[in-house]
Amino acid sequence: MLLLRVALIVFTLGFTKAASSSECVSWNPSTTSAVELTGLSHCSIIKSNITAVPNSKAYNATIYGFWSGQARDDKPTCVVQPTTKEHVAAVVKTLTRWQCQFSVKGGGHTPFAGATSINDGVTIDLAKLNTISVDKNVGIAHVGAGLKWGQIYEYLETEGMMVSGGRASLVGIGGLVVGGGYSWFAPQKGFVADTVINFELVVGNGSIINVNATSNSDLFVGLKGGGNNFGIVTRYDLESFLFEKLWGGIMTYPISTAEPKSIFSPISPIIYRMIQRPIFLIYGPIDNILNVIDYVAPVEAPAISSDALAIPNFISSTMRISNVSSLTDELAGRTSTLNHRYIFVTTTFSNSAEIYERAVNISNKHLEPLKNTTGLVWSILFQPIPLMVSEQSVARGGNIMGVDRSKDILTLFLVYVTWLEASDDEKFTDAAYATVDEINAVAGNLGVTNPFIYLNYAGQKQNPLVGYGEENIKKMRALSRKYDPQATFQILVKGVFKILGMELVMD
Repeated sequence: MLLLRVALIVFTLGFTKAASSSECVSWNPSTTSAVELTGLSHCSIIKSNITAVPNSKAYNATIYGFWSGQARDDKPTCVVQPTTKEHVAAVVKTLTRWQCQFSVKGGGHTPFAGATSINDGVTIDLAKLNTISVDKNVGIAHVGAGLKWGQIYEYLETEGMMVSGGRASLVGIGGLVVGGGYSWFAPQKGFVADTVINFELVVGNGSIINVNATSNSDLFVGLKGGGNNFGIVTRYDLESFLFEKLWGGIMTYPISTAEPKSIFSPISPIIYRMIQRPIFLIYGPIDNILNVIDYVAPVEAPAISSDALAIPNFISSTMRISNVSSLTDELAGRTSTLNHRYIFVTTTFSNSAEIYERAVNISNKHLEPLKNTTGLVWSILFQPIPLMVSEQSVARGGNIMGVDRSKDILTLFLVYVTWLEASDDEKFTDAAYATVDEINAVAGNLGVTNPFIYLNYAGQKQNPLVGYGEENIKKMRALSRKYDPQATFQILVKGVFKILGMELVMD
């Protein structure tokens, strides 16, 4: 894979500075020099907006709102919990003016430190942007950026409505949508980002804009998979639809008796255009295979799921007619544990029974020397992407991710590891990356590689934007220069997965 190194530098009238998290920089026009503000000063400049400082109840609520131990290790100097879009705008405008680094936390579900967390600096925690309403007449749900999918579904179910959203209740709306987002409804609706009608967005200069098919329409595509490269979304207006129940649940098998070839049996291309069930192989205190099955209608055991239901030797089944919130709670409960440390590393390949089997064997090889570690749960996920998903994306105007370039049936593969002790971070991180690197090499030999890297599953050392394709990267660069000319969301906002080749000259 081609590695691109990019230096992001701020130039101001004879002053050259790469901003750091513990400093703010302000240009003094009377001396044409820069003034560094260190320590608490970068919080002092937004003093009237600060919600929480270290050791306060509100501060701790933000820290423990992060899903992973690594993100909780980061300690901001102060926290702002805005309650309105105007509050967000005022803080962003000030931090941009003084060139202070900050992080933006939505649901806090990204596992690695520095994605939505920060050491020193300012954290903008969107948790109080938690309003939600639905207009049944026009089919739009208006959802605040601080909500999690479990909260969203519970509200919509009381209204007899639904949206295409995340499959685990603890995940926040913000990161999932701007990362693309995969849902129970993907074959019918495309990626979650494809169902956005309007983004309410705060850009780097503090302006509040609406981004949709007719207003700032060039950015509308860029926000669909573009991550946090352009601004802070304060509200998502999503396509909503009448909905009551689905059929779904988890079928559990022992790894010792379930044959990978039966789990990953080839499915006819016609059916596979629609089928999307994820399969988890979980190695921990109890080794299991989880086959997550859903059918987005209240039809018990539909014919399209007959192959999955026919796999023998299952330990348990929770298949039932259910609402969406129940299924997302169940999946979160089976795949998430608070107060643990996590890593995600991902890749994508074309549908192939051989690569599935080889991936399982490679994963087992890298797990073997680690398997006796106390508290370890090593999981791998195979997530099919039916052709209908990218077809729906194109029909809805497209996104920036470039998945539609492939006409193959694709599978997202994820190594998903959780453990207890920070002292084990390096060995599990190395093992997860080594697993994916070896699988990529085998996929190359089999001719089933695909460049797409799903942003929401990507590891810290990966760069999903590379997989979007050079044309889409060019579009993102142009959008960043247009909507964020001071590069607030390239330089000042913590995180990774920034636009490649971005250069900035500040006047």
